[in-house]
Amino acid sequence: MIAISSAEWAALICAFIWAFNGLVLRTQSELVSPAAMNTIRCGLAGLVMWIALPFDSASLSSLLDVSAQEWGMLFASFSVGIALGDTLYLVAIKEIGISRTMALTGTFPLTTLFWQTVLLDYPFEPSLALGGGLVVLGVVCLSRGSAETDTTVRLYYGIALALVASLMWGFSSTLLKPATLHMSSLQANAIRMPLIALLVYLVRVLPGGNRRMRGISWRSFLIVGMTGILGMGVGANLFIYAISQASPAKVVTLTSSSPLFGMIMAAIFLKEPITRWIATGMLLCLAGVWVVI
Repeated sequence: MIAISSAEWAALICAFIWAFNGLVLRTQSELVSPAAMNTIRCGLAGLVMWIALPFDSASLSSLLDVSAQEWGMLFASFSVGIALGDTLYLVAIKEIGISRTMALTGTFPLTTLFWQTVLLDYPFEPSLALGGGLVVLGVVCLSRGSAETDTTVRLYYGIALALVASLMWGFSSTLLKPATLHMSSLQANAIRMPLIALLVYLVRVLPGGNRRMRGISWRSFLIVGMTGILGMGVGANLFIYAISQASPAKVVTLTSSSPLFGMIMAAIFLKEPITRWIATGMLLCLAGVWVVI
């Protein structure tokens, strides 16, 4: 029997949560702008993190051990990965749909391998490269025949956004490892989530005269907020915990199985047919996860 560590379970559960969130956010992409989505999601997730902070096992005094360099890496990580990367991801979902977007952003195990090798001097691990390659092939198969674009320009625009988001996520994930050396996952998220919400609001929402926040119904606000609490709160904590216990490349390879979960949920709840491309993609993703574990 294969022994799965707590970090690996955390990464797989995180992948499931992110897939569920992607489907829910797709239903709101025409009603709420990506910048407003990120502001709402991160803001409510940060509020929940602050409420939970007194119950954290780690003492707040441990934050005194965090160096200026670690604070800088944490700021760079959330600025690049969430404030910008997630915003591009949400725009890509709106442009080319959840299936193709998740397939393209599923390449971020390879970008993480690159950044991990360059920035952290990690040794090259063939199993991670093989597993990551299988997952990437899997998500490409999952995207076949699922384009939701009207024009070639729109398609290329969405593809470019998703690939840049993948590159940013890989960079962000790599920086999280040394940045959270002296803080718990709850502490890291309680710090970064409100700052991300503030950053996106000041840079993207406020310059437009708050137009992106006006006209949002309470229903949409609550739905988007729920995805923030679930994905940016619970999911992000699981992700940071996994990163702290295992190599960034292994964690992101496991979380990149999220398109597999997304397709299964789409077939169950949206009655989407499972084609041979989808079945092939599912098998490749499962093979990639098995190789990494």
